[in-house]
Amino acid sequence: MSTATSCIRTCRIIRRHVEVALAISLLALSALAASTSLAADVPTTKILYINSYHRGYSWSDGLEDGLREALEASGRKFEISVEYLDSRRFAYNSLVEPLAKSMEVKYASYRPDLVVVSDNAAFDFALQFRDRLFPGKPIVFCGYNDFRPEVLDGIQDVTGVNEEIDVTGAVEMAIKVHPKTRALAFIVSTGEASSSRIGEMAERDVFPKLRDRFEVVVMKDLSITELSERLAKLPPETLLFLCGQVRDVGAGRALSPSENGRLITSVSPFPTYTFWDFHLNQGVIGGHIITGPDQGRAAADLALRVLSGTPAGQIPVIMTTPHANVFDYEVLEKFGVSESRLPPNARVINRPHSLWTQYRIQIIGVVVLMTLETILIAVLLRMMRERRLALQELSKERELLEHRVEERTSELKIANDQLAELSLKDALTGLANRRRLDEALEVEFRRLHRSGKPLSLIMLDVDHFKNFNDAHGHVAGDECLRRIGTLIGGMVCRSPDLAARYGGEEFAIILPETGSQGAAGMAERIRKAVEDLRIEHADSPVAGWVTVSLGVTTVFPSRMDSALEVVTRADGELYNAKSAGRNRVSTLYCETTN
Repeated sequence: MSTATSCIRTCRIIRRHVEVALAISLLALSALAASTSLAADVPTTKILYINSYHRGYSWSDGLEDGLREALEASGRKFEISVEYLDSRRFAYNSLVEPLAKSMEVKYASYRPDLVVVSDNAAFDFALQFRDRLFPGKPIVFCGYNDFRPEVLDGIQDVTGVNEEIDVTGAVEMAIKVHPKTRALAFIVSTGEASSSRIGEMAERDVFPKLRDRFEVVVMKDLSITELSERLAKLPPETLLFLCGQVRDVGAGRALSPSENGRLITSVSPFPTYTFWDFHLNQGVIGGHIITGPDQGRAAADLALRVLSGTPAGQIPVIMTTPHANVFDYEVLEKFGVSESRLPPNARVINRPHSLWTQYRIQIIGVVVLMTLETILIAVLLRMMRERRLALQELSKERELLEHRVEERTSELKIANDQLAELSLKDALTGLANRRRLDEALEVEFRRLHRSGKPLSLIMLDVDHFKNFNDAHGHVAGDECLRRIGTLIGGMVCRSPDLAARYGGEEFAIILPETGSQGAAGMAERIRKAVEDLRIEHADSPVAGWVTVSLGVTTVFPSRMDSALEVVTRADGELYNAKSAGRNRVSTLYCETTN
């Protein structure tokens, strides 16, 4: 009795879980369809990005990468137009008006929704030509060197990100890495506006404090030759900091910061520290640096706030510039600096892969293989020894064993045949059990998936069977299920068809190569036949006798992924039949749908 009740409860729990899963799936599909429809209706936002420099300049390339990455992650649709001012390599002042005229022509009928500018030259350009090129459009800046709030006095709808190196923090960090430092050398320059501002700030706020403890050497606007000569005269315990560039130029253009860094480190006998990521991999030992991607991501966050409706003028400028302590392993080795002296949060680049790091998988594989081989050899040796002993005993017991084997083989065959039959048959109804049903459904699903023919499944549930058990007792409940099972088994007589007890008071019928009309007809005949049994049901709100509800689905397996979908659909139709009042058939016709 308790086993039957437990099965009934388990089936009901499973059915409720399936119903909940179906409801959640429908909600998820509806939400997905709604979000897809909304996404299709969202207009493309046009952004004009004005870059102070040129493509291939690692700082501004990284800044643009960070900007695009953050914008794409937002899920909005963007179209970004990029204009390069190339202010660092060529005579920018003579190019300003032609650049403005070019943009005026290009964007006459293509107005951006937002303007993003990087570094000071682009900021100044945008403000100078704002009314002419993109009147009334909000501006977000980034990479602006040493921004001060008064810059925006009288200027509306502008916000951005400050780019300010931390000279003091970088120097103090470097001194901790090199505690024997006696002299600090700084390369500064005035040939470029941002470098000039950095030099002025350092002369005003940083160098005076350092002179109390160290010999401070400021090398301003030197050629590489002059720099080499000056560095040769400094004491061995010197650190060099790149706050500017040498005055050497390339073929018809200024040297890029990366070229400057590589040129300076090639003549420097001292560890050279930087404040920007574009000097990394150029011979510098490292530094307390700012990065282009960080600036770009911060600018993108501001841009998204503006595009979401917050006026740019109401968004405070981000004044605190994020920094990171980064070191080059190869240069650390060159100057004999141990990684243990680096700050706890330092990141080391260009560290060579150790043998373990590079071949970890292969090493583990070899060790595992050798261990397995050792175990296998030990097992084989033991088996060989035991085999010799067994052969000696076997010769003595051969005749007796052969006789016993024959007897036991016969007994085992009989037992296996009985067990196989019991394992696939429901003990109460004599129909196939759930295991046999699942196996048959999977086999027929695969077979019909290849042939392209339909597959029908009927799910049957005895209406208000708990009430029947409560009113008539479990013995009568078992007899009721047995009569219904016998009835179904007698009606499902075609060789490929299979009737099974699904669990509790539920039954299932597989009808291979049967269309929807044939399946629905079979279900209706079964419903009528059960009703005609007139098994008394004193506590049924449907009728005074036992009735059943049936869910029918017909599918083409070639258009489906798994047999589980067939059960899910049939179970859904069974639920519909019960919801509609029970003692009826609910059919899902899927013959013409994928």
